[in-house]
Amino acid sequence: MALHLGRRQRSTTTEETPQRRLWPRRTEADDATKTVVVERKPSRWRRSRPNPISMMIMAAGWAAAAILALGMLLTWGEANPANTLVDATLDAGRWLATPFQDAFTRNDPKEQLYINWTIAGVVYYVLARALSWMTRF
Repeated sequence: MALHLGRRQRSTTTEETPQRRLWPRRTEADDATKTVVVERKPSRWRRSRPNPISMMIMAAGWAAAAILALGMLLTWGEANPANTLVDATLDAGRWLATPFQDAFTRNDPKEQLYINWTIAGVVYYVLARALSWMTRF
């Protein structure tokens, strides 16, 4: 006879395991007296909760995209560049858009700014989204 360590012996009695149903069967009497709550699993991509690191990465991506969008709005609205808030926003936007500075060149400097800063904002958001997703698992 062989010795099996760590294994459980099967019982000879036949025990039926209950099946889990998404929607339990109801009888007419059950409908009137009690409410059945069914727990469902969330979809696959929502199962893992975001951790603080992934939330900070997404916040940084949103902040970069928001600064670039605000800078474009201030340029479009012809805000006073001598104002400290406008100047700080445009400086931050210029710094964020530095890698994309001459991605597209146009004769109109405003049009060039809109195109390059839009591309920069989209890239920062997509990059933050991907990094945030990777740090969840």
